[in-house]
Amino acid sequence: MRAFLHRIVVFLALLAVGCGGGGGGGGGGGGPGATVAVSGTLTFDSVPPTLSGLNYASTTQSPSRGVIVEAVQASNSSVLDSTTTDGAGGYSLAVPRSVDIYVRVKAQMRAVGTPSWDIQIVDNTSGKALYAPITLTFDSGTAAQTMNLNLPSGWGGASYTSPRFAAPFAILDAVYEADQMVVAADPGVTMTPLLINWSVNNVTFDGDKTLGQIGTSHWDGTQLFILGQEDNDTDEYDSHVIVHEWGHYFESALSRSDSTGGSHGSGDVLDPRLAFGEGFGNALSGMALDDPLYLDTSGPGQGMAGLPINLENNFEEEMWEGWFSEASVQIILYDIYDASSDGVDTVSLGFAPIYDVLVNEQRTTDSFTTIFSFIAHLKQNNPGAVAGINSLLAGENITTTAVDEWDSTATETNDFGDLDALPVYIPLTVGGPLDFVCGNANNGGYNKLANRSYFYFQVAASGSYSITAVPWSANGDPVIVLYSQGGMPLKEENSGTAGVSETLTITLNPGTYVGEVYHWCHVDGWGMPACAGFTGFECFDVSVN
Repeated sequence: MRAFLHRIVVFLALLAVGCGGGGGGGGGGGGPGATVAVSGTLTFDSVPPTLSGLNYASTTQSPSRGVIVEAVQASNSSVLDSTTTDGAGGYSLAVPRSVDIYVRVKAQMRAVGTPSWDIQIVDNTSGKALYAPITLTFDSGTAAQTMNLNLPSGWGGASYTSPRFAAPFAILDAVYEADQMVVAADPGVTMTPLLINWSVNNVTFDGDKTLGQIGTSHWDGTQLFILGQEDNDTDEYDSHVIVHEWGHYFESALSRSDSTGGSHGSGDVLDPRLAFGEGFGNALSGMALDDPLYLDTSGPGQGMAGLPINLENNFEEEMWEGWFSEASVQIILYDIYDASSDGVDTVSLGFAPIYDVLVNEQRTTDSFTTIFSFIAHLKQNNPGAVAGINSLLAGENITTTAVDEWDSTATETNDFGDLDALPVYIPLTVGGPLDFVCGNANNGGYNKLANRSYFYFQVAASGSYSITAVPWSANGDPVIVLYSQGGMPLKEENSGTAGVSETLTITLNPGTYVGEVYHWCHVDGWGMPACAGFTGFECFDVSVN
């Protein structure tokens, strides 16, 4: 057997998404021995993130797992054979003898059948082209060849001096870990196709995404965008960031998130829907990577790291503990998952019970998706773990006695010193008496605690129903939004006039409905000149008939 080592050529071949693909095709003709094997191991330069930024001196070559590798005939660009690397990065291609070929490595993971997924890393600044490095052309020969391929980082010692071939594959490898965790919990899972947009031009300000102006690594509701500009913020090696953002895709594809989205940061007290979504993303990254230390590197030479998050630190941001804290959510979820028993953490359920709630009860809950909806169903499904789960909740200053996803018996007492924050939901009765809700923007606007007040009610018979919000003051400008099991609003009512009532009228079928009432300046108008300085509380009488 002859052994060869071919290096990745110093350019990047880009394919239009959807081109290339599939197996088969190649000449060679019939009979035994008509083809020869080209096989080896595919690796990529893996640069570890540390508390001091990316540590290039400790770069290792990690196996590139689950990615598509193709043998391509040089004369006509036809695909002679295609395969997927195994869990060790191994691949094997059967090609005709004595043909000029090259090997193409696609930044794509695809599984057909059960389970199934299709994940591609594309360049949003180059027409969504798929990253696909190729080798030098070589003669396939008459005997098997071993070709071990490594995708280099492009780091030249003080800066990137050559193409960053490894970057798309580092992103894929973090997603591979998350995919495998899901498959272990659900071998029959079917995941919708996912585009992940990464470019060396992707920078930390908002604007035209085709120019790389993506603001931050994020899920936009249909695709992921990942930062990549050198000396600004590169996230391809920040695996926790990648899995966190993939977690938002997971919620969209397999579960549900009612998160408001929007800016959030350390120490914010949040809308509980946002708190759950962001806390879940952080916790999921620790679960998938089996690493509780969340790091995000950036800066000149990628030599800085933001404030690290230790998912095992039950004292993380302790003064912000509660149902409105993403830190509390991530600590609870990670402790439910992990095998360590530390402090109040005596629960070790692993990922499967968490997954089961997320793709079943959390996906169809009538309430909004918050820590209350998740915990209520987790306890229901795991009665033997209730005491341990309650210890985790108590450790984060969240009620242990909520009887359901609504906390309908109003056992939650942690309002963060804000009387408008509780109860979590106001129960309304069709044709019943008025109730009142109050909100404010004292903690910030749009997606912070107490910006919005939540209500729910049950409909027994199909018909037309009206929800009315009457402001207490001439400044009151109520907005009413109604939902059924999250998702897009069924209807929103906002006249835009302060001091007058709003009434939302809609035809409803039997079921449970959830909604929100808020002052326009606390949410939609937040930051606009007309709402300058408008943070104080506003109250509304609410009824449904």
